[in-house]
Amino acid sequence: MKRSSELRPLSAEHHQALLVAFQLKKSLEGHAESAGAPKDVPGLISLARRFHEKVFLSHAAAEEELLGRYLTAPDMRRLEYEHAELTQHAQAARTGSVSAQRAALAAFADLLERHVRWEERELFEYAEAHVDHDALVAIGGELEKRLVLAGQNARGARR
Repeated sequence: MKRSSELRPLSAEHHQALLVAFQLKKSLEGHAESAGAPKDVPGLISLARRFHEKVFLSHAAAEEELLGRYLTAPDMRRLEYEHAELTQHAQAARTGSVSAQRAALAAFADLLERHVRWEERELFEYAEAHVDHDALVAIGGELEKRLVLAGQNARGARR
């Protein structure tokens, strides 16, 4: 799907989100090939936690803060609701019985995949068609600062 250069930082993180969702689903289903995902529940919880903390939280905030004013009220409600649900699933996966943790991870993976597909196929298409060019350029610049440069700085600090 062709994406405007201004929204590409979000789409790049969506690619990462789809990989995490795939890894969680396949591993929870017991597939031998799960794209390098851990096979045990603690490892899967760690995978979901790292993604949630390192990528998702800043990603969701950027979408809500930068795109929110341009969205329809129903789309904004859905965006905020699904972001909150994803956080609840990620947090629920950290406690309870192993079966409850597995259920929370499965719910997280399923919603993450559906949410990303909705954003890419509908929400971003709407934004690209309805946000004026100058505003889209400003959004792109802010996304670059918040997501791309912050991610590069975080990776550099770990080295």
